[in-house]
Amino acid sequence: MHVAVIDDEIDLVYLFKDALSQIDRVQVFAFTDPEAALEHFEINQRNYRVVVADYRMPVLNGIQLFDRMKAINPEVTLILISAFEIEDKVFQHCQCIDKFLQKPVSMVKLVDEVEMSLDKFNFRDRSIASIRS
Repeated sequence: MHVAVIDDEIDLVYLFKDALSQIDRVQVFAFTDPEAALEHFEINQRNYRVVVADYRMPVLNGIQLFDRMKAINPEVTLILISAFEIEDKVFQHCQCIDKFLQKPVSMVKLVDEVEMSLDKFNFRDRSIASIRS
């Protein structure tokens, strides 16, 4: 299972990657360029379960990136991280965010949210497999 972390701040993206790499059964990819992340996502879409991205990034902001990712794979869980409040006008019309974390976010909270998303995905996969059996 793939998890991606996307933030234009290199120190932060690797801090997030290190924290999420503690989760068993996942491969964590770190990107500082949202376009490179989108390209990797397109190629590996079936393996992706969770993507964590910052809102403010050059070229594509987090919402623009998530809109494109949801069009490719609507099953992936998309977690947006921002210093803005979720009630901000910027987010009112967005249908692509599954979870929102306020900056600064603790690494424990980030890992917990990603693990819950992975567990939900695994539960759904097991339910579908048992129906097919």
